Amino acid sequence: MKMKKLKYTAGLFLLLTGLISVTSCKKILDLEPHNSTFTSAYFTNGNDANTAIAGAYALLRSALLNNSSFHVYGDATALEFNINSGYDDANYNISNGEFTGLNVGSGYWNWQNYYQLLQQINLIIVKVPDIPIGSFTNQDDKQRIIGEAYFLRAFTYFYMSRVWGDVPLKLSPDLDISQAANIARTPAADVLKQCIADVKVAENDLTFGYTDQSQRAVRANKGSAYALEAHIEAWTHDYSSCEQAAAQVITNGQYSLVTDTSQFSNIFVGKSVEGIFEINISYNQSEGIALNGGGYLPTLEFPFISSKNYLEWPINTGYVNQLYKDTSDIRYAKYFFQAQNSGNGQTIKYSNITYADGSAKNDPRLSNNLIIFRLADIILLRAEALNQLGRDGEALTLLNQVRTRAHIATYTGAGDELARTILEERLRELFYEGQSFYDLVRTKHVGSKTTSFISDYNPSFTDIRINAGGNYWPIDPTMFKDDFTLTQTPYWQGKL
Repeated sequence: MKMKKLKYTAGLFLLLTGLISVTSCKKILDLEPHNSTFTSAYFTNGNDANTAIAGAYALLRSALLNNSSFHVYGDATALEFNINSGYDDANYNISNGEFTGLNVGSGYWNWQNYYQLLQQINLIIVKVPDIPIGSFTNQDDKQRIIGEAYFLRAFTYFYMSRVWGDVPLKLSPDLDISQAANIARTPAADVLKQCIADVKVAENDLTFGYTDQSQRAVRANKGSAYALEAHIEAWTHDYSSCEQAAAQVITNGQYSLVTDTSQFSNIFVGKSVEGIFEINISYNQSEGIALNGGGYLPTLEFPFISSKNYLEWPINTGYVNQLYKDTSDIRYAKYFFQAQNSGNGQTIKYSNITYADGSAKNDPRLSNNLIIFRLADIILLRAEALNQLGRDGEALTLLNQVRTRAHIATYTGAGDELARTILEERLRELFYEGQSFYDLVRTKHVGSKTTSFISDYNPSFTDIRINAGGNYWPIDPTMFKDDFTLTQTPYWQGKL
């Protein structure tokens, strides 16, 4: 199949903004920009490099927000919500473990937008090292931008691997359309090894802290890279390496828990002292999410959105009551509104609504950063690692830091019971932060031999299904027509 050449007059604008569109006829991984003459002309100075990395962050933002997929993959599947099938039939089915079916859109199966992002990242990794350092206004920017690109590549592949398992591993950009080639899905273990290799480069190139506080958490730094490494190592059950990476974040990252509970909501507005890596969503920076006159923000209705009188995603009161048995837990008050009201309980972590039309209140905009990593997450992840390494005393100290901040009693158990308590603390602390399903999958061995731990939370996912790879998503069958190297995710073969 012949590929359409890009019109690079428009292409320059698209690269500058990071909003790179896909050609209508293409190989699946053959995503623009390709032209070596164009890219050589573009990557000539420090301003180009800064603009290109900003474009990469914009593409990551777009990918994670698309169809609310960040929360669909990480939260809906954990059954945190009793999704209303009358308002959101597709995600109601997904929450019941149905990743396929007439009502589940193929947008959740399609990874093309991630490969747009990876094309941008790979261009930066290849091109920025050759830009003369003297062309950077701040010469430290060159190494930082390269480090951020390696971080973003590691994060993107790690994220994709948790969603789809085996994914094509593409480490160089397509500079010449005539040479573009499809590649088969790479085993997840090899993808994750590459993620570790990339994150090690990022750790070397980046520094702790921020000289420009406006970039706090929304630009990756050394702490972000170590947090990512800790998550990758935990996913592969290399708990020794996980513990060491998490220790770097806690000891050297210059982060601290927000202990003033009156300021708790600031964690989710973004750029707090607790934030490690976040996706910028700020109305003041023209990046708020338009909610279409009270439309789609599935977890909120009135009084948080003035004219919205229905909930697509009311909280699962059974799930919440199972976790928050102690209702003096400050998170119970700070995370939820009418938590006991079955069918109408709301999670209010992300409820910083600004009205673009002022007092008319017909044009609400969400202005909460999307939290990827924060300190409480890494403290609990390190506690999990320490418990798995038989260092329960140290694990208890970390677990109880988070419990004390939440105003609940300290814990004194050990062994498997401590492991379960740490996991449930993560489920409480990180509710609706895109982590819960991955935590449940990663730690399924915590349960007894006769009862799957994960089925305590979502009975659709048994040990049998997880062991067969049923936590991974299918890929969009329409991608096969342009790529004969692709194979369907094994669990879903014959099920679409």
